[in-house]
Amino acid sequence: MYQNTKSATTAGLLGIFLGAFGAHNWYLGEKSKGIIHVCMMSGGILVEILAAAVLPNILNYTMLFQMAWLFTILTAVAGLAMSASGIWGLIEGIIIISQGDEGLARKGYAVAQPMPMQGYGYQNGYNQQMNNGYGMPNNMNSMNGGMNNMNNMNNMNNGMGNMNNNMNNGMDNMGNMNNGMNDMNNNMDNDQQNNNGGDNGQQ
Repeated sequence: MYQNTKSATTAGLLGIFLGAFGAHNWYLGEKSKGIIHVCMMSGGILVEILAAAVLPNILNYTMLFQMAWLFTILTAVAGLAMSASGIWGLIEGIIIISQGDEGLARKGYAVAQPMPMQGYGYQNGYNQQMNNGYGMPNNMNSMNGGMNNMNNMNNMNNGMGNMNNNMNNGMDNMGNMNNGMNDMNNNMDNDQQNNNGGDNGQQ
């Protein structure tokens, strides 16, 4: 079913372990890059074999001594070519794995689509509820708003109660003032009566 699709995991592993030969490029159909990898590796291997095994057997010691610098350069170039091909493939493999199938899809490759989960018809609703958080944030906000309103009403009731207490205390104070005034009036009446009684006694 997915015979023409590509996997980022497969391509990445090929690049990490066999990237020096361009295995990941051949897998993805990138033939030009694959040919470059193969040429770098095969050329490096051939130069190594030529410098280490073939030329020493066909040349005398004098010529080998005179051409030692050439063998050194050829061996170094061959080693660099093979190392560069391997490092190139390793880096490409890591990049492919890090980008995943989405990265291959962006480059135009056909990738395998994950199979949808069969959840007895509730999977989509479950995912939607998970995304919406079961509506809990909205409900919690509503509950918090209601609690704040109740607290405000309690504060208003407490304020009204304090006002009533103050008014009652004021009324009590006024009552005390009236009682004091009545006492003063009684005392004045008593003093007046005493004065009158004294005057009558003198007469």
